[in-house]
Amino acid sequence: MKKEQKKVNGTKLYDFDYESKEEKKLKEKRKKADMKSASKKKKSAKKEVNENNVGQDLKRKKYDDEIIIGVTRYPDKKITEKKKNISTKETKRRKNTKNIEQYNVSKSNNTQVKNKENTKDIKSKNKRKKIIKVIVLLILIGFSVVFALLSPMFNIQNIEVMGNKHISKEEVKSLSGIQINENIFKVNKISVAKNIKQNAYINEVQIYKTLPNTIQIKVTEREPSFMLEYGNGYVYINNQGYMLEISSIKKELPIIMGISTSKEQYKDGNRLNEQDLIKLGTVIKIMGAAQTNEIANLITKIDISDSTNYTLYFETEKKVAYLGDCSNLETRMLFLVGILNKEKENSGEIFINMNLNTDNAYFRESV
Repeated sequence: MKKEQKKVNGTKLYDFDYESKEEKKLKEKRKKADMKSASKKKKSAKKEVNENNVGQDLKRKKYDDEIIIGVTRYPDKKITEKKKNISTKETKRRKNTKNIEQYNVSKSNNTQVKNKENTKDIKSKNKRKKIIKVIVLLILIGFSVVFALLSPMFNIQNIEVMGNKHISKEEVKSLSGIQINENIFKVNKISVAKNIKQNAYINEVQIYKTLPNTIQIKVTEREPSFMLEYGNGYVYINNQGYMLEISSIKKELPIIMGISTSKEQYKDGNRLNEQDLIKLGTVIKIMGAAQTNEIANLITKIDISDSTNYTLYFETEKKVAYLGDCSNLETRMLFLVGILNKEKENSGEIFINMNLNTDNAYFRESV
């Protein structure tokens, strides 16, 4: 920029505040340009303000339904966008988890259904196998039964009898009803045992089949312990009161007298009546005590007609002993043994039927 020079007192002076016309024009142009730019800026600022106001109105409308506690200004746009993104992500995640769960549930349901179907198939197959096995087994059993019943290899050739003492083997065989050359599988053990027990001596019977052709019969017999007089014969009975046999043979057994059972009941297999069975129990105790004192073999008869005064007969010793009701039996036996030994050479009666605590047993010799 050129400055005008002035001469004062012959010296040149320069005015730095002096402006030329061109410079003034340039300043005016610049002012106008600045004004235009300022107006443009104002307009753009107004637009931004209007836009912000519209946005805030929209935001207010959005948040009108929400209750905001402790907030003095509306949330920022960035924060709301972040929340939107988070909420959309969360909803997507939840949908995905639901879909996965549904898929897993449906998958598990499908697997359960398949497993059930597989188990049903396995069970049905196992049932079929079992049915087939049972059918095959039944067929084999049927063939084996037919073979066993028809084959002569299983025909009975031997009948063995064991344990018999009072009855013969032939009698046991005949009672059994078993026949030689009969098929061994046709023999009914229960019916055979029942047939053999028809004999009063037989207490128990056991039947054994020894393949291919042998039958074994094991018997347990009752033992006769006493006799009953029956006319010119005798009835053998055991300790349980069973009548085993009626015979004319007199065995070395004590004879029981004074029983109340009627003679019409004297028959093999029958039993004494209830009253006689009670007295028989006392007789068994007497014989046990006599066995202990070694005088049982001397007793030949026992009279039980009076239950308050049991009477023993010693025929070889020619003596009779009155035992009373057999209370305190061991003490009475001791007195009996002492008198028998003391009066061995004499015949007579022995009285032990009193109260031994107050009275003494004694012997009365026969005249």
